Amino acid sequence: MPDGGAAASAVPRRDWMALLLLALVLRLVAAWQESVLHPDEVFQYLEGAFRLLHGYSVVTWEYRDGMRGDLYPALLALPMRLAEWIAPDGSLTIWLPRTMMAILSLSIVAAAGWMGARVSRMHFWVAGLIAACWPDLVIFAPHPLTEQMAALLAAPAIALLSPERSARQLVAIAAAVGLAVVFRPHVAPALALVLLLYVWRTGWQSLWPLVAGGLIGLAIGGVSDIAGGHWPFEWMVHNVERNIVDNVSARYGVSGPFQYLIDMAKLWGFWTLPLLLVIAIGARRYPLLLMLAIANIALHSAIGHKEYRFIILSVSAMILLAGVGTGDAIDWIRRRTGRGTLFPVAIVTVVWVAAAAQTTPTLYHYGRATVTPFAGEAFDLARARPGLCGIAVIGYPFSRAHGYARLQRRVPMLLQTPRDPRLDAALFNFALVKKGYAAQLSPDFRVTRCASDGGACVFERPGGCRAGHSPGEINTYLIRRGM
Repeated sequence: MPDGGAAASAVPRRDWMALLLLALVLRLVAAWQESVLHPDEVFQYLEGAFRLLHGYSVVTWEYRDGMRGDLYPALLALPMRLAEWIAPDGSLTIWLPRTMMAILSLSIVAAAGWMGARVSRMHFWVAGLIAACWPDLVIFAPHPLTEQMAALLAAPAIALLSPERSARQLVAIAAAVGLAVVFRPHVAPALALVLLLYVWRTGWQSLWPLVAGGLIGLAIGGVSDIAGGHWPFEWMVHNVERNIVDNVSARYGVSGPFQYLIDMAKLWGFWTLPLLLVIAIGARRYPLLLMLAIANIALHSAIGHKEYRFIILSVSAMILLAGVGTGDAIDWIRRRTGRGTLFPVAIVTVVWVAAAAQTTPTLYHYGRATVTPFAGEAFDLARARPGLCGIAVIGYPFSRAHGYARLQRRVPMLLQTPRDPRLDAALFNFALVKKGYAAQLSPDFRVTRCASDGGACVFERPGGCRAGHSPGEINTYLIRRGM
């Protein structure tokens, strides 16, 4: 969205291409890492997409209670179907949706470049490189989570809200905001507040294009609901009823009102204060982004159950501000010292690299601990096994494994957690077993592969499986446990 008279036109196209290519490479590397930031990306969204394509999957309580819409699973189903066409028996069904999310996340980097380019070419590179390389934005980028989908729509949309926008541009911006609300309804109050502040600053003539665009975004979600056989936004009502009124989400943990601030301080460590400083500097140019970040954190802080992914929209907005603020800080240092640009650039580079070094290991470990890389390898082995007739996960909670989107075999999937009775070994011939639980198998099972740390092994036995029902069948298990 070009601005009349904006400095963005002074940035050569080759600069844009170089910036976006760097950001894409980093995100593709992240996309093809064996990493799961939260079980929801497996059991809510990838499984939902697989079920739309094939009619079966692991079904969690959110879907049984009608708390999830079909739009996001339908979006993920597109690259999943392409993956099945390219490699019918491969794991591309996992990797292509992640690749799609990585590509879409370039919107945040493009917004950072545009924000910086309105000031100077130096600001373009500083803001763009920070958005391209900051660990939160890179690591979250490929993960199929609705919070990330809302962030890559809403953060750039609010960044583009400048006073000189035409009515047509405001319609497009508001449509992106409306879609963000469809993917993550919890961000609606913060986004509504920011849009109202924009109208207050620019005049009532900007209200109607924003309303029209927002309705377009919401209508896409409504049509998706109707196509899925539901009333428009019915799932949003059920979501509020179950999570807010019935407070079901509290069973997954409740934290105090300052937990998100504590999380950011733990993640950014010593560099929290310098980051907040450049965020405040950037907010002088883009105050609406700061309002979005604060309002979104405040809203989520009022909800008992808290997870860092819930505020990735706020984090994205703050990093956009930090990029522009860092460019302004470089200008300030240059004026105060009387030196050229190289000296202040060197200073801020050291600061940002040190801050990234503080953040990256924590996020990387988190992404590999939720579902271990060996679990993905085990499901790939199961998919490739001739004669697979049943798979069991023993010693783990269900959230530490994968589902049918990765297995791609319509065979019984059984679960035995540490508190459950032993499974009937005749019902499966392949098992992912946590260390210390091998005795739960019959003697005819033999280990065929183990994790490098010895924490889990794959066991197989010859022959087929006996047909029969088991309380450990994954969907039966989840219904019994209300999960």
